[in-house]
Amino acid sequence: MAGNRQISKLEDMAFDALVKQSIFNIEAPVSVDPQNVSSVIEQKIHARLMPIFLQAVIDDNRKKVAELLEKNPELLLVKALKGLEIQSQHTWLIIDAENEDALSIAAKRKQIKMIELLLPYYNNLEQTEDVINAKRESLSAWKTYEIQKNADGEDELIIPKEYADYAQSLIDVFKDETFPNGVPGENGVPLNVVLSEKTELALSALLNILVPKTAIKLDEHIDEELLLLAIFKAYMKNFPAFNYNWNKLDTLCVRLMGLNQSALTPETGEIWCESLDDVVTAIQKGKEKKISPKAASHKLKSGEDLYRAARDSRFGSGFEFLCGIFGSPRPAPAFGAAPARARGLRSCWKNYVKQKQQIFGRVITQQLLRHPDHTSANDKRSGRVIL
Repeated sequence: MAGNRQISKLEDMAFDALVKQSIFNIEAPVSVDPQNVSSVIEQKIHARLMPIFLQAVIDDNRKKVAELLEKNPELLLVKALKGLEIQSQHTWLIIDAENEDALSIAAKRKQIKMIELLLPYYNNLEQTEDVINAKRESLSAWKTYEIQKNADGEDELIIPKEYADYAQSLIDVFKDETFPNGVPGENGVPLNVVLSEKTELALSALLNILVPKTAIKLDEHIDEELLLLAIFKAYMKNFPAFNYNWNKLDTLCVRLMGLNQSALTPETGEIWCESLDDVVTAIQKGKEKKISPKAASHKLKSGEDLYRAARDSRFGSGFEFLCGIFGSPRPAPAFGAAPARARGLRSCWKNYVKQKQQIFGRVITQQLLRHPDHTSANDKRSGRVIL
């Protein structure tokens, strides 16, 4: 047994060395059939390297992604094989990665910083038609939000009816909450106390939508950013119907908004931890807010973890607090979900979502300028994301 462990350790060391030297450019000895070497290397890439690489992309480990691409930019062109499932170590979402590459995953999850990191490494590859088309196809996976002018002449994100209806149904559940086990945070009642059966079932269903128990294709997964915006909007619309029942309002904010926040990508999570308000303000001024090491590790200002320790944990975000726009926890009943504060949450989040889409638009423009011959006049006029 000890001998087997030693052999396994030597194999790991050899594999790590190959990755650091560029596993895609290994020259086979004259005495060895190159096809056999190529086959073995391909197997190792899919079995060992792709899970590590895509895990880093999904969990926004930019340092690890850059480290791997520095010597192996060809990884950008590798699509995951059937059976590869990656579970985020933050949100606990299990992603069925079949036929996905790093850039398509980042685009579908709207990881703008990851996209900005990945794109320059394409320049380290020979700019063949296949490489350019692969990049174009992956970027086109970003689904843009529809924006229209509202009555005040401001740009307004259009929330699809199915999202609006679902958010409304969740709000309606809290209108009927009876607190059979006591009000969270009052008279020694724990913040994560079990609510009424109807509410708990609705929250369990929401968790199953945000973080299914089994692997899901990204194309089939709900847009958690858009759902959070829909919940903010529904909350404001329905505020009067609660008749200033702060127990219901505060609990709604923590359980619905907090649970949704805990399903946001790690890249977005660190922005909430740093201060969504500061980030949005900086972008509006054409600047960039630096993310602190604490926020980058997804800890709120006072040290709480934004992401729960496990998918089904009832401790942390979504059960005991939600993250406010300044990076601090807002537990019930101290949240004081007054309209002004809720309006600030909605406005700040809406602005960030729009800003991120605008940043992606600029990224696309830069790509069009780099490869103008790969864009038709019709594509340019229609605003399609094709490169």
